[in-house]
Amino acid sequence: MFFGHSSSLLGKLFLSISLLFLVTYLQGCSQKEVKSMEKYAYGAVYTDMFNKSEVHLYDKDGNFLHKQSTPYKGITMGAFMEDSVTLNNKIYYTNPLSDNDSNDFILEFDKKNLEVKKVANGKKVAPTVWTVDEEFAYMAGGPLEQSDLTKTNISTGKQIAHVEIEGQAIHILEDSNVLYLLAIIHTNPNDIYGMINVINKEDLSVVDTIKIDNLMFSSSMKLLENDLFLVKTSDGMDNASNELIKVKVQDHSVENITLPINNLNDIHIHEEAIYITQGNIRREPSDKKVAKYNLDSGEIDVFTTENENSVSYIHEDKFVTSDGNELQVYSLKNFKKEEDFQLEKSDKYFASFFIY
Repeated sequence: MFFGHSSSLLGKLFLSISLLFLVTYLQGCSQKEVKSMEKYAYGAVYTDMFNKSEVHLYDKDGNFLHKQSTPYKGITMGAFMEDSVTLNNKIYYTNPLSDNDSNDFILEFDKKNLEVKKVANGKKVAPTVWTVDEEFAYMAGGPLEQSDLTKTNISTGKQIAHVEIEGQAIHILEDSNVLYLLAIIHTNPNDIYGMINVINKEDLSVVDTIKIDNLMFSSSMKLLENDLFLVKTSDGMDNASNELIKVKVQDHSVENITLPINNLNDIHIHEEAIYITQGNIRREPSDKKVAKYNLDSGEIDVFTTENENSVSYIHEDKFVTSDGNELQVYSLKNFKKEEDFQLEKSDKYFASFFIY
């Protein structure tokens, strides 16, 4: 009887010690993960169509911290806009295709804890272009002839408005009261052009249009005050172009700026200059050039990076770029490389990276 009672006490003591050890261990793991999250500076996103995506985290010195999985697949694959949209501590990616099926949502990453949630458009249309503001997500997609544009409340997931836009939407930007949606009109195969639709954000009504001649595709469009800048990635005959297009929204004037590089990819605007990288949506090799167009003087300088500028940003007066294998940082003063580090290997496709 006493022996049984002692065994019971010993068993409870052993169980208590085991539970204490487990709790301590889990707390240690949790603290380690939180600590890693707090000090990370870069996140590299890798994905494929059929398996979970993953995010690799690095500190500011390029030290690998840890890898975190997300159940979503095919991030950015099949989209016209493959770059991210960042607002406060949230970063948004499109996810139109996965598992041989289409998706009706974009993804919202919380950069503080890397939690991911879907923001659905409510129309069963895969969004290949999108943008967000503080309250709403605006998503568009569809065939050559027309695009479905939706407005969705990000927090509730409720669709607020929907409209059909002529042509194939390939880019969209938001401003304070309007959206700028660039659609390609394929009605006449001998005269393919772009149409910038100026859209009221409140009800998605089209309030103005601006025609862009001889355009089949643009991989990047940016707004600077009342001017839109877009690259003519492909002209109306699907040939690679070397033109930066400047559109004055107020008077509809269009200026074509010839650059000394072709295969134009991303636009970055910083202070008095526009930076245009080389590349294409298929990630084919380029000359790794970056053109700098001075907005005041019109002068153009060309720089060469050491790696492909598959994904790039301007961050704190630095040009930060990656090809998925290495991340490099260049000074904007002289475009000299200041630092670089190798990224961890992955068996998945490099979709993007972001800066915390």
